[in-house]
Amino acid sequence: MRQLFKRITLFFLAMILVVFPFSWSNVHAADSYKSLDLYFPTDIDGHWAYETLDNFVNADLLNGYALGNGEVALKPNHPITRAEFVAILVQAAGLHSTTEGKTFSDVKAGKWYAESVRIASSLGVVGGVSSTEFGPDLPITRGDIAVMVVRAFSSTVEFKGTAKTFKDVPNYYASAAISKASQAGIVSGMTATTFQPFAKATRAQAVVMLERALKLEQTGLPDTAELTTIASNATESEIKAMSEHNYDQLSVTYATYYTGYQLSNSFTSLEDLTSTLDEETSMDIELLSQPDFSVIENSNRYAVLEASGGKMKITINSGEDQQEETVSMDGLYKLKKMNDNSWKIYAILPYEE
Repeated sequence: MRQLFKRITLFFLAMILVVFPFSWSNVHAADSYKSLDLYFPTDIDGHWAYETLDNFVNADLLNGYALGNGEVALKPNHPITRAEFVAILVQAAGLHSTTEGKTFSDVKAGKWYAESVRIASSLGVVGGVSSTEFGPDLPITRGDIAVMVVRAFSSTVEFKGTAKTFKDVPNYYASAAISKASQAGIVSGMTATTFQPFAKATRAQAVVMLERALKLEQTGLPDTAELTTIASNATESEIKAMSEHNYDQLSVTYATYYTGYQLSNSFTSLEDLTSTLDEETSMDIELLSQPDFSVIENSNRYAVLEASGGKMKITINSGEDQQEETVSMDGLYKLKKMNDNSWKIYAILPYEE
């Protein structure tokens, strides 16, 4: 779907900009955004966890491994280390703490995971593999993930339901957490009767467990009107700036309302198109109807909106030729809560027609 979205977006921007070339240096882009290639890992198409992996990549919660040719691979079936999982957990759940965490001899200041370990350990979410070591490079087990997830979401997720019975889970420190996580549907077994608590968790398994917990957070839901207003304002501001050929304002709109994949896609598309413009073509845009937005998924930090009924007419004049097309604006808007408690759109996925 995202490949189709990229094609549609590039085509639409090409029509918008084809007559109105501008210097990219005159547009105030966002302070920073990632290369668009980083949002298209090469090894997840057809994977059983594709939707979750793709979603985490879009939201800047999961990074891939550079392949040396500008592309990245997620390696979804590879083990995930303790440091990697804690870093994703802290970011995805929005964990914060100003208190000092545990001191581990193998977590050196300045390491990319040091701050995440400090936050998680200060909140009691993680401990070490010994009294002095955290084991950042060790593969994390499925049982350890259950423990960390239950601790991290103990105040925001209601762990209710019938716990599953796994015959291979002994009476050890993680057994209670595995039971609680199974009650909420956060974890499931490798078979109907086995959990494999000591098995190395794969990157795909880890993010699926984490996403399930995130969706169950219902204690601090955003106001529906707040979310729909953000989507409406972003759409109206973008269309207005495009129709008025005000690209400085268009850039401000992107930086204000977008993050993750949506931010990178918007700015990258504009950059790519500046060198392929035809000055002899003219174009008009008419907004036929505003899209209506409704919340179809909602949790403390993540939401999905559906846009329906929005249409615009695009008329392109090139010499004696005229092309006119009505474009549907129906699709999904995915939003996440930022560290400053604002909400931003990290992916817009139009429905395929």
